[in-house]
Amino acid sequence: MAEQFSFPSRGLPPALADRRGFLGFCAAMVALILVLAAFSPIRTRDTAAAQEPGPIGHHNSPKHGKAGGAVGNGVADSPSATPTADAEESALLWLIEAGEPVHCGAGTQPLVALTFDDGPGAYTQETIDLLKANGMTATFFTAGKLYSSPQFDGLLKEEAEMGVVGDHTWDHVPLDGMTQDELEYQIIHTREVAEADTGDSVVLFRPPLGRHDATLDEFLRAHGMLDVLWSLDSQDSQGASASQIYQNLVDGLSPGDIVLLHENRGTTLDALPQIIELIKERGLQTVTVPELLTMDPPSMEQLQAHTCN
Repeated sequence: MAEQFSFPSRGLPPALADRRGFLGFCAAMVALILVLAAFSPIRTRDTAAAQEPGPIGHHNSPKHGKAGGAVGNGVADSPSATPTADAEESALLWLIEAGEPVHCGAGTQPLVALTFDDGPGAYTQETIDLLKANGMTATFFTAGKLYSSPQFDGLLKEEAEMGVVGDHTWDHVPLDGMTQDELEYQIIHTREVAEADTGDSVVLFRPPLGRHDATLDEFLRAHGMLDVLWSLDSQDSQGASASQIYQNLVDGLSPGDIVLLHENRGTTLDALPQIIELIKERGLQTVTVPELLTMDPPSMEQLQAHTCN
């Protein structure tokens, strides 16, 4: 290396020759350092995190805080960095292949996912408008039988444009004990119509009442869909008043939460302005479920234990 980068000294005064030789030696050392640095196994947080099997080209999450962290998807640690479509696809693929329902993110980033079930409905437009006015987003788990209602025309696409649309079956019925054909109709038929209406792929699924079994879990995995449950129930579907809904979030809201709400209840809409203020006061940022699971994914231990602790 030193020979390659040295300067010829023949015919030069001794002092200048010595100087040329010294400069050549310095240049050679710099080049050597750069080469060694390029191939040095520097241990970054992502490489240290890849202790468990993850998806192809995608690191699993490190275990710290609430048993999770950022994955190797090129997303910056800052919660303001929106993940790319490829990063989201990679993160969701790993979770689908894990074959476990998801309840939350890891809780290592100041992120929460608001989810609204059972729409589109009479309060959907106001819900969208209120969230958009405050720079927030959400994920909507929708029932297929409502798609064709004239009063909800265009709402599904609007939900997809400001957030993400998920599948909540066609008839909003429990899926326990259903045959494969029945599951095809309730889930895949709904997904196909939703994709046609929104122009987006539908990957997320939420079972009515949160009820699922091994048959449903395997059906979803085989069809490339992710079962998304929740970590915080607002209890709006159980008759909670607007003040009770808000108090339930005051008591339970924390980073990484997937919050269960419904877009067909006036009490939920009444509570939403306070919920939005609570999120702001706690320094949290709303993201869609795919964004949460990409930017702050749960660990394998969380998934297998069905816990957010």
